Amino acid sequence: MTPPNPMVITIALVLMTTLGGCARLPQIGQRDRMKPASDYRTAASFSAPTGNWPDQNWWRTYGDPQLMALVDEALRDSPDLAAAAARLRRAEAYTTVSRSTLMPQASAGASATEQKLSYNYLTPRAMPPDGWQDYGLATINLNWEIDFWGKNRAGLAAATSQLEASRAEAALVRLNIAAAIAMNYSELARLYALRDTAGRTVDIRRKTVELFAERFANGMETEGGVGEAKARQAGAEGELLAIDEQIGLTCHRLAALVGAGPDRARSIHRPTIKLDSHFGLPPELAANLLGRRPDVIMARLLAEAQLHRMNQKQAEFYPNVNLIAFLGVQSRGLDMPTESGSDIGGIGPAVSLPLFTAGRLRGELRERAATYDELVANYNATVAHSLEDVANAALSIKALAGQLDKGRAAVAEASQAHRVARNRYEGGLANFIEVLSAEDLLLNNQRLLTSLQSRALSLDVALQRALGGGFQHKNI
Repeated sequence: MTPPNPMVITIALVLMTTLGGCARLPQIGQRDRMKPASDYRTAASFSAPTGNWPDQNWWRTYGDPQLMALVDEALRDSPDLAAAAARLRRAEAYTTVSRSTLMPQASAGASATEQKLSYNYLTPRAMPPDGWQDYGLATINLNWEIDFWGKNRAGLAAATSQLEASRAEAALVRLNIAAAIAMNYSELARLYALRDTAGRTVDIRRKTVELFAERFANGMETEGGVGEAKARQAGAEGELLAIDEQIGLTCHRLAALVGAGPDRARSIHRPTIKLDSHFGLPPELAANLLGRRPDVIMARLLAEAQLHRMNQKQAEFYPNVNLIAFLGVQSRGLDMPTESGSDIGGIGPAVSLPLFTAGRLRGELRERAATYDELVANYNATVAHSLEDVANAALSIKALAGQLDKGRAAVAEASQAHRVARNRYEGGLANFIEVLSAEDLLLNNQRLLTSLQSRALSLDVALQRALGGGFQHKNI
């Protein structure tokens, strides 16, 4: 009877050990789920004329060369974007490392030693070679971890999801930088518009002082009335100076956002933005938004990466099987490696089992499961906030139209009331209090209207950001 092949016996033992060594997985309960877009009711909130998704360079649609230059400068020099790019490169490198675990690993080694064996140890005196001898060894080694349980495949899937999350993060940083500059730029435009209104206010207050002073000189006005008019003029001039200060501070903020020093603010001038008044929302907004918001994509991919890490940790409960092989030459005497009979080699499996880890594996698996639940909750919250961002911007833009109509009507009525009060005063039919009250009403309404008109730009910027700023994720 032919004796069984030792290799067959070895493989059989490995299989028996592998099957017998499978540890029992702990019960970690039902996992939370990432809610689909259909779980959110948005039809009423997103009811609007049909519009388009933003372009990737959406800030260029405002037609302001200075704004374009500021955003381009920030995207080129921003430390935040440089840090995001470094994290992306790190994720790419880690993905390469994870992919390598699925492939055989080969190495080469060689050694040369000078050695003398004892004549008085384990072997008779005649057996050890005389004196010092040269020994040489050179091998090519192969190690292949056979991924029976999918541990390495899960690791690669986790690394790939993390890589895509890093790409989404880089897009999010880019969007945040552009939106921050555009929002501050819209604030600068608002301040310049308010400055125009404040300048007109100073002119009106000055003319009122001149009128009151003339009537006082003719004995038709009291000194108190002239003093009150002058106080209002001084207040208007102070307001103009305060707006100039805010303009300077906003320019400093823009300079910091582009990564430059405060002197960069001196070259920032009044915005010349051209805003398209058409408002609309893209069709199938709720469903498509989840693939166009970089923060939503990043949150989903981070949760998916953690799920793969859970699967990777579960695979560690099972035996680890490696195929090990080597081939080379070994000889006594460095001039003999190429001689016949100097070749050596070996091949066989190696198995390691997690027999006792004092609860470490179970604890690590539960930790990864808890982290996954946290990331799922974060994803669901991010989706809800993204829908809220769009709904808020849309609601405010819709409401602004009516507010502008009322603001224009208020300014028109206040202007008429101011003219009547001034004419009555010049004709001696009204006192200075009526003129100043009508003037206050007119100027306050002009300021409110200016703020409303300037708000249209900031709301448009908010909508562009809420819609993802032209980002679109490509499924992997």
